Amino acid sequence: YENFTGGVLMSIVEHGFCEPDGCNEFFVKDNLIAPGGKLPTNTSGGNLAECYMHGLGLNIEAVRQVRGASTSQVPDVDVSMVISGPMVTPVSCCIFGSEATL
Repeated sequence: YENFTGGVLMSIVEHGFCEPDGCNEFFVKDNLIAPGGKLPTNTSGGNLAECYMHGLGLNIEAVRQVRGASTSQVPDVDVSMVISGPMVTPVSCCIFGSEATL
């Protein structure tokens, strides 16, 4: 849920996907896009495309990714995470997984 770019960057760092010192190398377009990025982000297009309903669309996209049914499918998805919040605590996080992750 990315009303502001800073929230996305802070969430990725705080969830341990990269270290703060490694942001310049990690946050490049090739890492964040589907299907080939290391950490595809906002595969449904985010707020600019279709998910302003306070993150509901992000949850739907996360489930579609795990089911292999997204229109912008990332290959071999077993886990999908949705983060939402006002960029400071409290923040919510929901993780969806395939049967293989159980």
